[in-house]
Amino acid sequence: MKQKVYYIVGGGTSGHVNPALSIAESIQDREPNSKIVFFVTKDGVEYEMIKKVGFPYQVIEASRLPNSAKKIFSFIKSSCFGYRDCIRILHADRPSVVIGTGGFVCAPLLLAAMRLKIPYIIHEQNAFPGKANRFFAKKAKAVCISFNSSKKHFKNVSNIRLTGNPVRKIFFEMQSEEARRRLNISSEKFIVLIMGGSLGANSINKAILDLFESNMWQELKTEFPELMLIMSTGNRNYADLKNILAAYENEDFLINSYLDTTLWLPASDLYIGRSGASACFEAAATSTPAIFIPYAIAADNHQLFNAKSFADRNAARLIEEKDFDAKILFEQIKHLIENRQVLFNMSKQAKRLAKPDAASKIVDIVEEIISFM
Repeated sequence: MKQKVYYIVGGGTSGHVNPALSIAESIQDREPNSKIVFFVTKDGVEYEMIKKVGFPYQVIEASRLPNSAKKIFSFIKSSCFGYRDCIRILHADRPSVVIGTGGFVCAPLLLAAMRLKIPYIIHEQNAFPGKANRFFAKKAKAVCISFNSSKKHFKNVSNIRLTGNPVRKIFFEMQSEEARRRLNISSEKFIVLIMGGSLGANSINKAILDLFESNMWQELKTEFPELMLIMSTGNRNYADLKNILAAYENEDFLINSYLDTTLWLPASDLYIGRSGASACFEAAATSTPAIFIPYAIAADNHQLFNAKSFADRNAARLIEEKDFDAKILFEQIKHLIENRQVLFNMSKQAKRLAKPDAASKIVDIVEEIISFM
């Protein structure tokens, strides 16, 4: 039997990469002898993530749409080189199917697949689909979506399948008790995990800074000694914040540029942070109650749509970035520690939104497409 070859592409942010990795894991589980190759850009977040996991990868050129006329030539040059290289690679090693999970890095490979009539599918993580996926949906063999509300944004596209957002198996498998044991944290602690996404978030970081400098944190700790705050700043602001907040660090307040969410999410009683699709569905997978603060200038405001989908089902709380500050943070933490039943109900609703079989459903669709080729 001829070896099946899968090309997978998605990047720009970790929210596009994590679903791609989950799909690859599902293919590998089902077809251990298949060949899986990721397509990445050298400077993209996907490069380091794929390299770390160990899947084979192919580096190509790709650029996001420029926001100024000065960058048009560079964009055209990069796009042409990327497209040319993808045509060459697809000719040499014709894959069974191409899978795109969004981001500008998809464009050269999916355009080449269209040109050579190689079947491809796309997966859209967000409630409001991105530009690349809206464009490529028209010729895709299938468009897999995470939120049912996404359907209306794909105009004149009929082959839409609701699969949910693929989340790595570890998020479903890791239990709170085991995560805390590995992190050496007492079961008595009430852990608040605050994250700003892979690049960090100035508004969230500022709220934390003000929480400490105004003594509101000390007030919370006096009333709730079991409270523990874990903060991930993102790489951009880590050094400055670490220096400013160093005086407050102790066993109940830890600050890092990056945290292993496969442990910290299931270990936490409350997640506060951005509402990219991966963050939403990873919190759902671990049944972690969440307060989402959507990134206000995210493309097409997709984080607001994601957060609203969860908040409308009482699986999370939604606070817009313009309204979020230290006082709101203080009030929310205090209210939820005092009202554990509210947290319990949020956790229960979040679990209902989790889709443990999302990656498997997508692989089913891929196999269905291959069987008709």
